[in-house]
Amino acid sequence: MRIGIVGFGNMGQAFGLCLSKKVGKENLVVYDIDPTKRQIAVENGFAVANDLKFLIDASDLIMVAVKPKDAKEVLGKLREAKDKIILSVMAGVSISDIQREVGEDKKVVRIMPNLGVAVGSGVMAITDNGKLTQEERNGIEEILTTCGSLYRIEESLFDSFTALAGSGPAFVFEFIDGLALAGVREGFSYQQALKIVIDTLLGSAKLIKELGGSPSEWIVRVSSPGGTTIEGIKFLEEKGFKGILMGCVEKTTEKAKKLKG
Repeated sequence: MRIGIVGFGNMGQAFGLCLSKKVGKENLVVYDIDPTKRQIAVENGFAVANDLKFLIDASDLIMVAVKPKDAKEVLGKLREAKDKIILSVMAGVSISDIQREVGEDKKVVRIMPNLGVAVGSGVMAITDNGKLTQEERNGIEEILTTCGSLYRIEESLFDSFTALAGSGPAFVFEFIDGLALAGVREGFSYQQALKIVIDTLLGSAKLIKELGGSPSEWIVRVSSPGGTTIEGIKFLEEKGFKGILMGCVEKTTEKAKKLKG
């Protein structure tokens, strides 16, 4: 499958690098109006289209990775993309918004990725407008899983997914930073505490992912009766730790809905 990437900003670059591992750079072409971005594409070994028409003609799958404010202008030019699959990574731009510009006859896929795509460990939501064959769906999903985990969900949940997985890395970074600072307070250097926290986080996540079980079950396993861990858990519960996280995601989801207008 030949892939065209329209917009070579942070997300376009991240997808370009991870997708090239699956399809090869010879099957990727990039277009961006910014000459600096085009130069970055060239330096990374990608073919660069001089205009959008060339990219459309050279691609089977067209990934739209421009800023939402530029969506209407770019999508309007994709009306001429006959028999192509249009895949959007634009936040807040719905499938109906896209179809309004490109035409109701187009095959449209929408994904919502997070920052982890940059290292091939992204978390992505996916949905489409129902015009793709199952073979096409399977092919796109196979390619995208090169960049991370993929979850097929209803588009109505995309705002919540944005809050949970899109903004989630920032909340995890806050958690990591907080634990690292706690380590500093106990006498570690920040860098040493940070490494300890990151390794602890990675190991904990791997336990649940590979061995199964719920977080609450693992908490019980770690907590000895009358021990140190349960004392810390008690403090978190008293401060409403889980309620704070739930409220955080709720507020973030509300903001995502407001930004769509």
